[in-house]
Amino acid sequence: MKDQFASTIKISDFEIGGFPGENPPVLIGSIFYMRHKLVQDAEKGIFDQEKTLKLIKNITDLADKTGVSFMYDVVGNTSKALVSYIKFLKDNSKFPMLLNATLPEVRIGAVQELAKLDLLDDVVYNSINPFSTDEEVAILKEMPIDKAIIQAYNPGSKKEDGALKALLGTRRLPSLLERALECGIDKVMIDVPTYDMYSIGTVIAGADLIRKELDVPVGTSASNATYSSEWIRNKDNLTTEQFHIVDAAVNGMMVSQNCDFLLFGPVEGYKWVFPACAATSAIHAFNLRKNNIQFMDKRHPANRVL
Repeated sequence: MKDQFASTIKISDFEIGGFPGENPPVLIGSIFYMRHKLVQDAEKGIFDQEKTLKLIKNITDLADKTGVSFMYDVVGNTSKALVSYIKFLKDNSKFPMLLNATLPEVRIGAVQELAKLDLLDDVVYNSINPFSTDEEVAILKEMPIDKAIIQAYNPGSKKEDGALKALLGTRRLPSLLERALECGIDKVMIDVPTYDMYSIGTVIAGADLIRKELDVPVGTSASNATYSSEWIRNKDNLTTEQFHIVDAAVNGMMVSQNCDFLLFGPVEGYKWVFPACAATSAIHAFNLRKNNIQFMDKRHPANRVL
């Protein structure tokens, strides 16, 4: 199973995975999500283009300054909306993206339309998961898409090895890796679910198990913990600025624990997540140089922020 998947994924002008710390962390922010202020009509995919262009410029500038790699997690209510969003981002931004929707029929409809338009390059399907349908798998197999997030959710276990078991399969759970191969997908990014602040230690251990067993890119949605914490989000406890500091710290810590990618929630979080993760990545990279590992990419945070 290990030899059937890529250990490093080349997408756009950067790589995901590889030796821990070798490549800049890939930071993924959600855009056009539910109740996002940019969105004007979630069914038709109409949005404020002027504000979106300004956001794209600001993200691009900070990514270039800090050396982090970035992707959009494009969220849509309908296939039409997803296609609208992705077409605009492809025309106006250099960054690759995840294609994301709650309903599989919405994701599949968007993939089919984007395939007709020849716009699936640098698009990652989000996601293959325990709830992926047979119809979804059959259609994906016919589409020119070879990269996907696998959400390694194990409904029967939140233990350290729960995500790995979901990937490999058990007597009760079909293998998510085999499911990906059925779709014709051999470039996978494993998302180990973060449920809350308590689960972060388990996520770190689980990601390490997967990396050692399968040698594939591994990450998580660490901001699930901060955004879902009632105590952290309560402004009687922390100001908005203090929340941003905590969120930046949590994401930075996950970079230090060798996460190849992080989904950091609403894209506006780039303002505090980019600098925190860049600094952590740079420190981590310099520490690894004692093992004679060189970071030749001039864009690496190690060559930008220290």
